[in-house]
Amino acid sequence: MSDDFFEVFSKTSFLFDKKMIYYTKSDLREKQGEIMKKKNKNRKLLFQVGLVMLPVFMILIALVSWVMYTTTVNGMLETQRGNMKNMLEDTYDSIVETSLTGSETADWFIEQWKSNPDILQQEITEEETKKYIEYIKENKDGINSIKYLEQLPQDIKRCFIKVKYQTVQQLLKVEADKHSYQSAFFIGLTDSDMGLVLCEYKEDGSEKQFGERYEIDKSEHPAIEKLQSGNDGKIEFEMSQDFPDKANYYLAFKPIVAGGKTIAAIGIAYNWDDLKKTLGSSLIMAYLLGIGGIVVAIVVILIIFYRRAVRPVTRIQKALVRYTEDKDSAKIVSDMLGISERNEIGYLADVISDMSLEIDRYTKENLRVQKDLYDAKVQIMVSQIRPHFMYNALTSIAMMCELDPMTAKKATIAFADYLRGNMDSLKQTRPVPFETELEHLKNYLYIEKLRFDYLLNIEYDIQATGFELPLLSIQPLVENAVKHGVGMKKGGGTVKISSVETDSAFEVIVSDDGVGFDVNAPKKDDGRSHVGMENTKRRLKEMCKADIVITSEVGKGTTARVIIPKKEGKANEDTVS
Repeated sequence: MSDDFFEVFSKTSFLFDKKMIYYTKSDLREKQGEIMKKKNKNRKLLFQVGLVMLPVFMILIALVSWVMYTTTVNGMLETQRGNMKNMLEDTYDSIVETSLTGSETADWFIEQWKSNPDILQQEITEEETKKYIEYIKENKDGINSIKYLEQLPQDIKRCFIKVKYQTVQQLLKVEADKHSYQSAFFIGLTDSDMGLVLCEYKEDGSEKQFGERYEIDKSEHPAIEKLQSGNDGKIEFEMSQDFPDKANYYLAFKPIVAGGKTIAAIGIAYNWDDLKKTLGSSLIMAYLLGIGGIVVAIVVILIIFYRRAVRPVTRIQKALVRYTEDKDSAKIVSDMLGISERNEIGYLADVISDMSLEIDRYTKENLRVQKDLYDAKVQIMVSQIRPHFMYNALTSIAMMCELDPMTAKKATIAFADYLRGNMDSLKQTRPVPFETELEHLKNYLYIEKLRFDYLLNIEYDIQATGFELPLLSIQPLVENAVKHGVGMKKGGGTVKISSVETDSAFEVIVSDDGVGFDVNAPKKDDGRSHVGMENTKRRLKEMCKADIVITSEVGKGTTARVIIPKKEGKANEDTVS
């Protein structure tokens, strides 16, 4: 008996879904080993977050770099456009408005240059210069009109054309040197003159001569196409890789509009590669600052994430591992209270605290149930083998040995079976067939019949079998019927044991026609313990969900009905494992 008792309490037990699940120390060590293996296999949370953030970090750097590059380039171009616009306006005013006295006369001079290309390369003699100066002094008025130009003497006209061309060449060179152009050009833009070089200056001295052409595809030069189709005199800008030569250039064009259409344009070019070199150092510094800022931000985010998520999760993990070892609910609750994060992790810590307290409560409840079950078994056994019962039984058997040896033999066998049934009940945690319980009752009543003889009459009306109930659960009811019912009645009486089946349950009925009692009367302190009956009710309730209904009437007897509900599938399927 003691071995069974300590075996029950040497195990750690929990109640889940009203079923007993036992974990021995070896089970716990095995489960702890499995937990540690899983822990070692799992990657660190911070490492996983780092892997997730790495591509985000790269994408962010690329995005920031693109935005910075685009913003810087656009800003640089905007500044460059402003500078180029001012330079080109100065160059246009100097050449067209001042030297050629306007766009209309500029158109006249362009036509003269195209008609007399040979004279443009001739040197102006001293005599021509002298005549030109004297003529200008004498004829100042009307010098800006085309009509005046057409009436010039032929020699003066030729000199005038050469002077204006050479002046334009000199002004274009002066403006280019002043503003540091890589290239400055004066080209035709009519359909017949598209790309015709009128005048050009290049920093490296590779300029084309008058009359040469650039092969210009207007579809690849939207600014030129826009200039040719417009007449508003607006400056246009574009990027080019093949004009004025094979290089990356940023171009600006100022159109010369005469007669309502664009006839030519003065343009300037800056090498875009030089601009990119200028941008390079600024962009590198901006990249470094931007990337450094992103790195710092990500490090700060990781630190915050570690402090607010990884570290609390690690504490929870360690606390749970300790809890699997020592089952110290107070300790894990204390650990969880130390996690102050007001987020899902803090809520998880609260849930773990509640769960540990609930497990503790279930554990204590389970131990209490185990103890009650054990106490019930001991109480039943003790109640059935009380010394006076044993003495009376043995005395009756001894008397039968002289009077009726065969009856004495049967009684001895019945008494031995009765004792064996009581001892077996200590180890029995599963319901047993009703037939087993009935056999045990018959052994008990056989012995009691020897004692009471004609004062005890026993009847059986077994109409239903095939169901299960806890071992020795009917025993206390039969005992009460014999001792406190029939045994207290003068002249004795009858104890009847019946079983019936209804639509929803099986019933075992123990009735007697003894002295009875008032079920509504307060219980008297009769010096006897009622623990056995209470434990019997609890065992029936927990193992079979059964109820006991007792009715009694003073002077007429008592009836105890044990109602065992039917279950789907196997009747009375065991709920304890």
